[in-house]
Amino acid sequence: MKMGIEEAAREYRAVFLWYNALTECERKRGRNEKAARRVAVEIIKKRDSGSISERIAAFICGVLLLVVLLITATQAVCYWIPGWWEKEYKKYDVTSYVTGEMSLDDAVYVTEEMLAYCIGDKESLDDVQATIDGKKGPFFTKREKLHLADCRELFIKGIWLRRISIVLMAGLLVLLALRIRKKRDGEWRPLYFRILTAGYIKAFIAVLIIAAILVIMGMSDFTYLFTKFHHVFFDNDLWQLNIRKDNLVNIMQEEVFRDAAITIGAIWGAIATLLLVVSAVCKR
Repeated sequence: MKMGIEEAAREYRAVFLWYNALTECERKRGRNEKAARRVAVEIIKKRDSGSISERIAAFICGVLLLVVLLITATQAVCYWIPGWWEKEYKKYDVTSYVTGEMSLDDAVYVTEEMLAYCIGDKESLDDVQATIDGKKGPFFTKREKLHLADCRELFIKGIWLRRISIVLMAGLLVLLALRIRKKRDGEWRPLYFRILTAGYIKAFIAVLIIAAILVIMGMSDFTYLFTKFHHVFFDNDLWQLNIRKDNLVNIMQEEVFRDAAITIGAIWGAIATLLLVVSAVCKR
């Protein structure tokens, strides 16, 4: 704590001396006292907010961090929350939509196997069986497996996107630190963190606007948003399953997808908002 206070004191003393020097310089240029002080303040503000390239780098870091959080929140809902799928299936009584009689345990089992396949932990769905109307046999149809192969590709791309985002973010953070340290005499860390927190706040606001638009669309017509999602991320119609033949669409009811989207948004929003509060406090 003592070291932090000493560093802050040195920082404020340097700014104060620079302010006086700038004011004196502007007075020599013929400005009156008030105008000279105003110009000095503007110069210091610009100095303490970083260059345009530094602010852009900080903004990109903020966006990348929010992308990482979104992918992680999605993975948390799909894989890490114990009993989430079972609770949802009970809530909406999804087994009653199945063509034939199927137990809740089997519905949860095939879902867990499907998710393991989608993230790359399982190579095939051919061995996934379920008991329907007292007969045990393969659960997934050929069309379902083709669609889930597309889902697997999308999931794995998401995981790679998170990894690439983390690497890019780390690289930008290091480059930004080196740049500020090189051009700044004395203590550089306060400016570094001010630029980063300001960048995150701007990124949060930008992403929040997009998220708000999607939430409004989802609340007014989730089916439309759900359909648009599939049109954007899939280049075929394999996702349009037949409720009489493909039981995957019967257990994965639209309400389950809606709850998943809400839960993902809630987790992402909570963590992102917490970081926003921390950023706002650090920026002061």
